Amino acid sequence: MLDLLIIGAGPAGISAAFEAKRAGLDYLVVEKHLIGSTIYKYPIGLTVFSTVDELELVAGTLNPAREKPTREELLSYYTRFVLENDLNIHTEEEVIKVEKLGEGHFGTTTTKGVYEARAVLFAIGAMDHVRRLNVPGEDLPKVHHLFRETYPYVRKNAMVIGGGNSAGEAALFLAQEGANAILAIFRDDWENNDPKQGCIKYWVKQPLEEELSKDCLNVFFLKRVIEIREKDIVLEGEDGERRVFPNDVLFVLIGADAELGLLKELGVSTRKGKYGEVPEYDEETFETNVSGVYVVGHFTNARHIAGAITVPRKIIPQIAAKMNGS
Repeated sequence: MLDLLIIGAGPAGISAAFEAKRAGLDYLVVEKHLIGSTIYKYPIGLTVFSTVDELELVAGTLNPAREKPTREELLSYYTRFVLENDLNIHTEEEVIKVEKLGEGHFGTTTTKGVYEARAVLFAIGAMDHVRRLNVPGEDLPKVHHLFRETYPYVRKNAMVIGGGNSAGEAALFLAQEGANAILAIFRDDWENNDPKQGCIKYWVKQPLEEELSKDCLNVFFLKRVIEIREKDIVLEGEDGERRVFPNDVLFVLIGADAELGLLKELGVSTRKGKYGEVPEYDEETFETNVSGVYVVGHFTNARHIAGAITVPRKIIPQIAAKMNGS
């Protein structure tokens, strides 16, 4: 019987594992993909714009070559942290089912085994369930819901649909590296400068505007996507007119949602949050309405990396004290 089973090995799961080890808990982390899987899916070579102190698991241990780390430096940091601290993490092992067998007793079935634990902590990201336009042609091979690199698209007609940072970064990289790039975006998203509203952040917006001024990028103010075709794409602009754009590759980057199926099957209550459906949880303990089931990271209001790392430092000692009866 484990004390704690942790699902997910991103920054939240790694932080939870580190704190569980420090607290003397018998724990295991099960990860569907790789250590830092969400970061692995970032564009190749991306500079992560969070400050170093927001990304570190232990202060003073992340030392990028420049002021802020690249995707590769951050992945290396989290992987080395796991190895150097000998954290008990199983990768490429998917959780299929979690069930409550009794008070303080959970059974977790994965693709490789069955585990029993006194408590379960969900630390799952949201990259596996991308949002779709649900328009004709979205399943064509040229349509992608994840952006990785620019070089296959040099001199090609590339369009990005989306209004957030990921869409802005993709459009910027494509424009800078020689694609005929168009960013299709709602005008409100383009003109919104409130960082709390999920807009394109200023450090991406400014270079995007520079590419616009050099005619290396076009921005199309979108009302809706009508149809995606093999050689082009049909859009309706904010003025209500239909436009047909030649198109070789399309990136639909309109966000992603967390997988709540396992939590719902456990009986965890959910509600409508700012970024979609989220589980109900106690703001102090991060415990759900199902005793012994906890959530951190993307499921919560502390969804960004800094919060995902910080919250386990607070709640794991509480979980350990509860188990020890103190």
